[in-house]
Amino acid sequence: MKETGGFIISSDRSDSGKTTITLGMMRLFSKKYKVAPFKVGPDFIDPMYHRLASGNYSVNLDLWIMGKKGVKDIYGKYSKFHDISIIEGVMGFYDGLNGRYSTWELSDVLNKPVIIVIDCSRNSTTASAIVNGLKNYKRNHIRGVIFNKVASHSHYNDCRMKLPRGIKSLGWIPYNDYLKIGSRHLGLLTPDDKSEDFINNAAESVENNIDIDSLAEIIRIDGEYETHNPGLANEKKEKAAVAYDNAFSFYYYDNIETLRNNYELEFFSPIKNQVVKDPSFIYLGGGYPELFAEDLQNSTLTKGWLKKETDKGTKILAECGGMMYLSRSLKVEKNYNMTGIFDVEVVMGKRITIGYTELKARDNNILSKKGSKIRGHEFHKSQISDIREKRVFDNIRGRGVGDGTDGFQYQNTLALYSHSIFSFTRGKLF
Repeated sequence: MKETGGFIISSDRSDSGKTTITLGMMRLFSKKYKVAPFKVGPDFIDPMYHRLASGNYSVNLDLWIMGKKGVKDIYGKYSKFHDISIIEGVMGFYDGLNGRYSTWELSDVLNKPVIIVIDCSRNSTTASAIVNGLKNYKRNHIRGVIFNKVASHSHYNDCRMKLPRGIKSLGWIPYNDYLKIGSRHLGLLTPDDKSEDFINNAAESVENNIDIDSLAEIIRIDGEYETHNPGLANEKKEKAAVAYDNAFSFYYYDNIETLRNNYELEFFSPIKNQVVKDPSFIYLGGGYPELFAEDLQNSTLTKGWLKKETDKGTKILAECGGMMYLSRSLKVEKNYNMTGIFDVEVVMGKRITIGYTELKARDNNILSKKGSKIRGHEFHKSQISDIREKRVFDNIRGRGVGDGTDGFQYQNTLALYSHSIFSFTRGKLF
């Protein structure tokens, strides 16, 4: 399998504007080509914007969870039959965990050219010094730079004054207030009715200010990757129910595709008090249940259905926000009654927990066997204040429920803070 081109957009740090420029490029290229969007590392919200900008679902590439071969497999699987792949990096170019799992390492594994975005709102000639530092720190694939939030053409000339050999300046984006995405405690705001205008403005700015012809010369590098689906096939095609609404929307796309290969999918909304008839598997992902606590408290039909399915022994996986919904109560200024499947109380706190996880199973469960390890990530601002349940996992890495453990289990229902990618677990989901 061959793809015609692909590149990575990175930066020296977070909040440099790389997401805005990534979205502008995805929208611009998608007018003529079939774009395969990707996101480096754990992220649920950026891929939602990628989907709007490119017209295709965005896939996470995570070396911590997938390993080098897994990243190549997933990249090959989802770049197949596309004209160009655009990969948005995470944090700064070399940032990761203990010097590993960074955008730099991923670019090396995939052998993809890198375009660096530099925020020039508070510097000028120093911008070139930053690019020199990134270029000289390690052997790398940096080929171009885009200067963002630039005040004028003379400011741009100062910024690009002493770029290192082999790195081309691709242009500059003027500072514009409309090229910003709002944020809340777990990152960017999820897309809304204004997102389409934002993406169109970003694409127009990229088209007017970036040297697309020079960028095209950089990205015309062919790559060959083996492709296969690491998930297990299930010809029975039983039904999987997936919660999807404004409260539950944090899902890795590869998880949905893995489920689709093993089940007939049916989506339902707890906010709208919906149920699915006779599922073999129920998936409650993460999201913002705290913003819809009253709706969830009133979802008596959905809550009763989940209790019934739990007692029947239906396989149920609840990640983070899903775990909050399966708790006894959720406190957001006041207490809201949830399903009560697990006798724990969840409280919204002030501390954000985000990072990679590694769990070792105390008992057999639908994600893993006793004694085995799984990797994932956690992403939450809630915490458990009252636990009356036996734990399922010990945390080798990660905060979990706050005492070095994570996960609760009853029958075949598993609820935990950590998010995982099903293709890289070896449990009995299917």
